[in-house]
Amino acid sequence: MSKDRPPGSSPRSSDARPPGEDRACARVSDLLDDFLARGDEAASVGASQFSSGPTSPDRISLGEVMAALGDRAFGALLLVLSIPNILPVPGLSTATGVPMILIGAQMAAGRYGPWLPRRMLAVTFDRKAFLGVIRRAKPWADRLERHLRPRMPVLAGPTAERFLGLAVMVLAGILSLPIVFGNQPPAFSIALIALGLMESDGAFVSAGLVAGLLSIAIIAAILLGLGQAAVAVAQQLIG
Repeated sequence: MSKDRPPGSSPRSSDARPPGEDRACARVSDLLDDFLARGDEAASVGASQFSSGPTSPDRISLGEVMAALGDRAFGALLLVLSIPNILPVPGLSTATGVPMILIGAQMAAGRYGPWLPRRMLAVTFDRKAFLGVIRRAKPWADRLERHLRPRMPVLAGPTAERFLGLAVMVLAGILSLPIVFGNQPPAFSIALIALGLMESDGAFVSAGLVAGLLSIAIIAAILLGLGQAAVAVAQQLIG
């Protein structure tokens, strides 16, 4: 049964397209180059023309990020939102993690492309810091791109995408928590999944899932350690 695609939404692999066409025929390096160029242009000519509302040249809104990515699917947005949490940029874990939870839910529901509420689109970040971290990640993305190729399609197809949406929701939820050194592992996992989706590379998707399991184990160990430390301090105070 066919679905009507929402206006402005991105096509997905489930839209009867060949694997990988949901990335609009652009490699990862092309996407990041285009995103950085549009971000710099918006800063110089006025960001409001690239977003749904007025934005300061010193700030970049989530709506502007989506507008700069253009007609692309979930993988591109997940990649751009996960990168600032890998390097990381302080204060962005919740601002980027919560939208990724919603994006994961839409993937799990089988939606054609990402949609975010107007209030969330209005959230802004420091433009220089956000674009700067994308620039720093660009050489690493270029290296990874050499190893990306369509393979293991069952792990990157439309059916798998629903399951991956659930995985993204869990990882983004962990990423959103205010845990010291707890943002990088789930963000890296989401980035690997995003790269796999963009290039229909099931090997990268599977690597992202394995990294996600390790992330959960790491965060669980951190929380357990903090809990034990809190109990020890409480016992000291009480005793």
